[in-house]
Amino acid sequence: MHKLLSAAASWPEKLPERLRPFRLPFFSALLAGLLAHGFAFANKLPNADELSSLYGKGMTLGSGRWGLELSKYLIPSISTPWIFGLLSLLLLSAAACLLVRIFRLRSPLLIAVLSGLLTVFPAQTATFSYMFTAPSYALALLLVFAAVWFSQRETLASWLLSLVLLLLGISIYQGYIAFASSFFVVLMLQKLLRGEGSAREVFLFGLKRLALLACALLLYLGSIPISLQFYSGDFVDYGLEEERSVFFRALVAYSAFLHTLTRDYFDYVHGVFSRILHVLALLPPAYVSLRWLFRCRDWEKILLFLLCLLLLPLSMYCIYLIAQTGIIHSMVLFSFISLYVFAVVAAEELRGEAAPLLRQLVALSLALVVAGNVFYANAFYLKLHLRYEHSYALYTGIAAQVRQTPGFDANTKIAILGEAESGLYTIPEMADFDLIWPADDLTNAYTREYFVERYVGFDVLFASWKEKLALNEDPRVQAMPIYPAYGSVQMIDDFLVVRLGEWT
Repeated sequence: MHKLLSAAASWPEKLPERLRPFRLPFFSALLAGLLAHGFAFANKLPNADELSSLYGKGMTLGSGRWGLELSKYLIPSISTPWIFGLLSLLLLSAAACLLVRIFRLRSPLLIAVLSGLLTVFPAQTATFSYMFTAPSYALALLLVFAAVWFSQRETLASWLLSLVLLLLGISIYQGYIAFASSFFVVLMLQKLLRGEGSAREVFLFGLKRLALLACALLLYLGSIPISLQFYSGDFVDYGLEEERSVFFRALVAYSAFLHTLTRDYFDYVHGVFSRILHVLALLPPAYVSLRWLFRCRDWEKILLFLLCLLLLPLSMYCIYLIAQTGIIHSMVLFSFISLYVFAVVAAEELRGEAAPLLRQLVALSLALVVAGNVFYANAFYLKLHLRYEHSYALYTGIAAQVRQTPGFDANTKIAILGEAESGLYTIPEMADFDLIWPADDLTNAYTREYFVERYVGFDVLFASWKEKLALNEDPRVQAMPIYPAYGSVQMIDDFLVVRLGEWT
């Protein structure tokens, strides 16, 4: 008992020493994240979902995200960009520290670059456009990383804790299961490269982690009916794939992975220069892998290594095995960073006189990827800002015109019909961004009534969906010109109709 009390008393004194190894990854991730996302933290940049979830977490129990519902007790349900942004960044920086511990990384330069990549990756940029859930998702990522870390300890308590952490993580955001699956594959590759155990031992390591993933998924699936007991709405499955075979879905996953590298899918690798940088970063790891394969005399290890290389893209994009391709977007495939993790892990195994130079090539290439992602994030946020300003100007003008329409009073229902087609600047000088899903168009967002209420400050009654459908079929409405032409805002019976465009 005396020893226990003595250890507890000395723990605060030893804390700075224990935290010293984590300073580099933590502050590298934090600094890169601030450079990339500072504008989003200092401004309110809403998207379609953010408009309706300014004071909430969005769809929680109804989409199977009961952990997101529970996060309300830890993180307030008011989408404050500065606090939410910094909190998310601190959680992600802590996750970067766990990333270093999981893979036992040694090179300071590679540690700094990889930590920065975690916080500036385009998937995280997309997540910050959904600021109302950003800290909850960062917490989910940290929980999944912690689950992987604890799973490396071969004790029952650690495994149970890992299972609980993984369950909590995917209950906040299901797509983060791919972090665990891809990290386990990279860990197997690392063990083979470092000669840590026989082929049988590494294979058993993988089987145990596969069992952990299966248990977590089964518990999660079993938890959904229980969580729905506290929910009165309909369950939204977000396009679970049932029609295609598993083999076909796996092929789609591999195709998506290749297109991510070669055709700018999801904007993770954007442009020719970025593709060149990725090739340069992966060349030394490819050399390490080939050198290991030629020198290894254990056929079981060789086959297992090749199997792990084959499974790595599928483990990163495993969401394709259960979800329809139409609902998979940039936020879902955050686990693509496992490719960078493997590049760093393999680069640390370089040997020979050229090893330092090759490691520097990997570090420099990935550092330039970080710089590119920082610029990309700032350009993306600038476009969101301009898009917000354009939408604000449009609906401020509409609100002024509505107020001046004869017959309008506090009891009049407003019916905004169609999608804006004219009088809008399309910002041709800026590139398209394949990050936000759904409803990249803020002006014509399905939640635009919330924009009018919460951002323009125009507190009025709005027509229901059924009423708008009926009005759209009215010949008097169909004869109205398109806004902003004269006559595009009219009183039709008891409704004040604003005809923005055609409604299909």
